[in-house]
Amino acid sequence: MRRTLVLLAIVVASGCGKKGPPLPPLRPLPVAPTELTARRVSDRVHLSVRVPAANQDPSAPVSVSRVDIYARSVGYGSEPPVEPQIVHRDFLVGSIPVRPPAAPDAPPPDPSAPADPRPAPGDLATWSELVPADALRPLSYTRAQEMTLAARRPVMVPLPPSALVVPFMRVVPPTRYYVVVPVSAQGRNGAASPLLAVRSGIAPPVPSGPRLAFTETTLTLMWMSPPGMSAVVYGATPEGEEDAAPIQPAAITTGTWSAPVVFGERRCFTVRHVRVDGPVSTQGAPAGPVCETPVDTFAPGVPTGLLGAAEPGRVTLQWDPVSATDLAGYHVLRGTAPDATLQPLTTTPVEGTGFADLTTQPGVEYNYVVIAIDRAGNRSASSTRLTVTGR
Repeated sequence: MRRTLVLLAIVVASGCGKKGPPLPPLRPLPVAPTELTARRVSDRVHLSVRVPAANQDPSAPVSVSRVDIYARSVGYGSEPPVEPQIVHRDFLVGSIPVRPPAAPDAPPPDPSAPADPRPAPGDLATWSELVPADALRPLSYTRAQEMTLAARRPVMVPLPPSALVVPFMRVVPPTRYYVVVPVSAQGRNGAASPLLAVRSGIAPPVPSGPRLAFTETTLTLMWMSPPGMSAVVYGATPEGEEDAAPIQPAAITTGTWSAPVVFGERRCFTVRHVRVDGPVSTQGAPAGPVCETPVDTFAPGVPTGLLGAAEPGRVTLQWDPVSATDLAGYHVLRGTAPDATLQPLTTTPVEGTGFADLTTQPGVEYNYVVIAIDRAGNRSASSTRLTVTGR
């Protein structure tokens, strides 16, 4: 027996220092999504979130196959849920598939192939839902939530016009909470995003008096808002069907929005007041649509600097160019003194800023003016009249 134990000890000792079996491959988990924001429009909530672009460990590439969206609605005065109370299959409301990163040795993508609509790691992804009317589910409070709720104290508020002070309890309105969780390529949950609270309640009022006006260069939408109220503008159809997102992401505080005018193109818009609370914006009902088809009735500028020189059998004219993006050219008009009637010398616009009148007679006084014309047929006023005697 003693000999057997000695042999066993020798065998065990001889195995020390040998290379062991390979370790199992790493199973990286993605970091938490960032830039989670919400836009509530009536009963629909639009989420935007930045897909994780890194793992929790230093490994690469990032391992993320999708991001899962969890949502839970609670009633008046409820404490917000903690992660285990919302990151549960009962509250999984949507998923956004993520395009895997290209391998380092992968060939370049085929430009003729259809684009992959999935967001890639690091991209902003969007998702929306129509909030279900029966979504309220009360929480089963943890001990910490019960203590927080019990510690709430009313705020003492003076009651005008008397000096009476009454207690007022701050009550959180019904709220829908969202959490976004990335899922690794192996199907494991990564770090969750912070909780995002989208409260229900009274929406902002409808803007009043929306109207459109245009100039030669600019189309302007105008409306009236209460003091301190911001708004967002949507492109829309004449029937009021809005684009998926506002024309610009930032709320507008000036009561106007402008864009370059496009003559002959019908454009329609709606306006909604918006209340912004950190990463959550709440929009009211729309005003509009208001529509306009701008028509170019704006004449180009008046030509200036008209000069002329007489030569045998001809008069050569020069003038300064008119600055107009839609300039078609110029018409030259002529009359003979003392008759003040001017007749066009050209049937089509002159494209340059010079013209040679080859029909002059010696000793005859000619009066010339130049008129600018644009592609819509709008004509400027006449230039200063120039008198030249033919040779």
